[in-house]
Amino acid sequence: MIQFNLISGFLGSGKTTLLQNLLTELAPKHKIAVIQNEFAPTGFDGKELKRTNDDFHLVEINNGSVFCVCQLGSFEKTMLELIEVHQPEMIFLEASGLADPISIIELLDMPSLANKVRLNQIVSMVDAPNFVKGLNKLIRFKHQLMIADTIIVNKTDLFTADLNDINQQIKELNPYATIEKTSYAKVNWEAICQSNTGKAAAQYQGHASGGRPEELNACVLRSHNKIEELKLLLFVKELQEICPRIKGYVNLCNRSVLMVNSVFNNLQTQIIYNYVGPSEIIAFGHKLNVITLRKLFKKYTE
Repeated sequence: MIQFNLISGFLGSGKTTLLQNLLTELAPKHKIAVIQNEFAPTGFDGKELKRTNDDFHLVEINNGSVFCVCQLGSFEKTMLELIEVHQPEMIFLEASGLADPISIIELLDMPSLANKVRLNQIVSMVDAPNFVKGLNKLIRFKHQLMIADTIIVNKTDLFTADLNDINQQIKELNPYATIEKTSYAKVNWEAICQSNTGKAAAQYQGHASGGRPEELNACVLRSHNKIEELKLLLFVKELQEICPRIKGYVNLCNRSVLMVNSVFNNLQTQIIYNYVGPSEIIAFGHKLNVITLRKLFKKYTE
């Protein structure tokens, strides 16, 4: 049986960084496949994984959550093709930060999959500095915590308040989960796999997952226009007013490429050297649409 692992978590909590760390640890010893799922029409995280580690097979399912009824057929077909063609030992599904994975048990119990994969771990990532903000945004963030076997409280190096307050709120939502505290998503996977698999999720069998959240839209901006770094920072600052999550690659006027990673008002940037393509920015925003995104970017590139 193939091990199936779900990684969920708040927007910008460190899911992709966790996967990067796990691939470094596990890919030399196991045949691994990663399914990247995103609400946006395209994915940024899959590109970032492949940019840093190519020793695994990547599948992307975009434009919706695999837990939504509208994507079940696509997920089932993807899983069966993945198993038949690539025969992985381990599968990691990185769910969209906006996904509602409360129906994970039913998803894997589909007759075509039940005798091929077994649930190994449900991991939920928590962004410690933004825990309260995330918890109050959407009910699906609570669902991610409620079904987890292991909850990783990440970015503790940036958190200045009392972590016990976070632990207490997590335990109220999920008394079954093991809680791990970390920075930069560094964990001991072997230890995590000792958690009680599926015990929390089993409590919610029969609950239907939510579809697209009405509160947040995922939009993608692609542009061949280059931008000055200072103007890019101004663009992101204005966009942050309506977008709790912004990520992507941006081509600067000096011919360098900047990776942008914004969570609420916290922006991190990094020059990267092995990206070739247009600027591509994915933003999750309140009442956001592609036209608004393009107009705002054009404002800073003209």
